[in-house]
Amino acid sequence: MADTPLYLNNVTGLLDVDSMVQGILQPKLKTLNKLQQDKATLQIKNTAIANLLGAIKSAQSSIDSLNVENLFKNKSVVVGDSSILSASATKDTPNVSLNLTVSQLSQTETRISTQGVESLSSSIDATTFDLKYYTSNTDYQTFTINFGGGNLQNLVDTINQSQDKVTASVFYDGSSYKLMLAEKSAEASTKETQDQDTVIQIEGNFPAVLGGLTTLQEAKNTKIQIGTNTIESPGATVNNLLPGLTVNVKNTGSTSITIKDDYSAVSSELSKVLDNLNSVLSLVKSNTDKGQLFQGNAMLTQVKTQFLTNFQPLIKLGIINVDNEGKFSINTSTLNSLLEKNPDQVKEAIYEFKDNFSKTLTNLNSAFNIFQSRQNLQIELIDKKISSLQEAIAKEESKLRLTFSKIEALLYRNDQLKAKLQSFATPLSESK
Repeated sequence: MADTPLYLNNVTGLLDVDSMVQGILQPKLKTLNKLQQDKATLQIKNTAIANLLGAIKSAQSSIDSLNVENLFKNKSVVVGDSSILSASATKDTPNVSLNLTVSQLSQTETRISTQGVESLSSSIDATTFDLKYYTSNTDYQTFTINFGGGNLQNLVDTINQSQDKVTASVFYDGSSYKLMLAEKSAEASTKETQDQDTVIQIEGNFPAVLGGLTTLQEAKNTKIQIGTNTIESPGATVNNLLPGLTVNVKNTGSTSITIKDDYSAVSSELSKVLDNLNSVLSLVKSNTDKGQLFQGNAMLTQVKTQFLTNFQPLIKLGIINVDNEGKFSINTSTLNSLLEKNPDQVKEAIYEFKDNFSKTLTNLNSAFNIFQSRQNLQIELIDKKISSLQEAIAKEESKLRLTFSKIEALLYRNDQLKAKLQSFATPLSESK
């Protein structure tokens, strides 16, 4: 197999091959540069459209998640004396004013053994007994305590491991160590302590060294008086004092409660939607201003007009302002005034506003996705042209350099021959 000839350019300096090749390829190189610039421009435009699509999707999400009906169902509760209680209401709570009195606070029952041991290391014999926990005046749960013997702390541990309603611990009264049993939660039982009728009871072979149980603190329910009615709850929280009204009691005493409609969510939720819509408009403006990528692009410039049309239900009521930059904001004072006088009118306008924007944003999302797809297709076509042209330029450059290297070699041989002729001709002239 014959070796491929190797041609070196500019070895003799007779030809400026690089300049000559670049000169010949210049038209194609300009075309290549133009294609690369077009691709870069399309990529920048694609990034701008991607950002705009992101803003449109965010705006669409905020519009779709806007639950207009719920905005007008919230209730607020005004408590006359917040040191006595706090309260919250739902849409089911009627608008009323109440005067009530917290006459009793809830507390858990605590009982201790009547006798004790002299030392924490004192031995207590093995035994089995039942711990009964009353969840109401008639219902109770029974837990069997199998104590294998040991000290008082061992008994405490056995009781705690055998059930989850009562906390056992050691109580020192100054002279002896006793067993203390306390309710874990006031909410677990509606039963109140009545003399010997207790929430926590022991049956069976309770350790003789501990005697029996006596009540250290009685179990009590929260009690609230409304007129002649008494409402009880085992814990500090009273659910459904009225439908949907939850009260958290702090202290005894009298206070007033007023439930009324709360439209604060209307302003806050609309503001969130406006922020997203303004983000879309801001991107449209930055891309269509003078000298920007999409200056004069009708597809983008019409977005502002569409938005303005969609805002008309709210603009007509005076609850939306438009500043010099084309951004929309809420006229809070007008909105609050209308909500107080005619909330249904505001609700109807928001429904129309939502419906308008839901359709517009869906259409814009579809249109700009198609626009982006077309630009991606253009980029793909340009990439193919660039690749094809680069290949053609590379082949032509190789041929040109090969041709010029041959010409340079020929010129070099001619120069060598000329030099030999000149050196041969000189002795002849001298011999005359």
